[in-house]
Amino acid sequence: MTGLFNDRYYLNLILAVLFTAGIGVSLYLIYSLPANLRLTDGYQSDFISIYSILILTFILGAVTLLSALRYKKEIIVMRDRIVDAASAEREAAEQAGKTSISLDTVKSNLSQASTEKEIFQAGLQAVCKQLEAGQGAIYIVKEEDGKRKVELKNGYALTIGESTVISYEFGEGLIGQAAAGARTLYVDDVPQGYVKIISGLGSASPKYLLIVPIKKDRVLGIVEIASFTALTEDQRKFVEESAELIADKISTRA
Repeated sequence: MTGLFNDRYYLNLILAVLFTAGIGVSLYLIYSLPANLRLTDGYQSDFISIYSILILTFILGAVTLLSALRYKKEIIVMRDRIVDAASAEREAAEQAGKTSISLDTVKSNLSQASTEKEIFQAGLQAVCKQLEAGQGAIYIVKEEDGKRKVELKNGYALTIGESTVISYEFGEGLIGQAAAGARTLYVDDVPQGYVKIISGLGSASPKYLLIVPIKKDRVLGIVEIASFTALTEDQRKFVEESAELIADKISTRA
């Protein structure tokens, strides 16, 4: 019973029925009033205006309630359509992500690489191209004076000079946090200006950032992907599996 009254549509329907019943009872009581008061004939003309007002009120009230009920139902239908459309669009995007990415391409690229630099570069290129990422970077783990840090090794569409050194200590920034915790980080609301992608047409800031550790028995490096479009769960899993392939190739080489 409580669920019935929580549904505004059915509650309005009940109120409409009560309103109609109230009008009917009111008409009957007014019609019975002369007899109850023992009035003689000739009073009918005095009640015509009352009957007219009641009937007009009933008609206006009924039209208003029917309009409100109909509008409420249209809103519910429209809301369901919007939800269904959003769900269909999300499923289509995820399906598109599934069909456009392949670990075989990553494996093929890695099979042709021999040096550590080539392995990192081949893996990063294969991942970024398939995801159509705006930027990508790979960091390797180094240890100096007893402190572990990750240092930029290779980049994809990075706007920095070749001699530029970028490094983070374990726990420092998002890259350092991913390395210290050996876990994937996904940021879906990157602050404006945090990362900039520059081309001959201008510059823009991506909104999504995926940071995945390259790990075997320990963290060997970090893959960072910057994108203008949201990365689906399948695409994020693809990057994690690609990172595992890179780690296997590095470990085998070692």
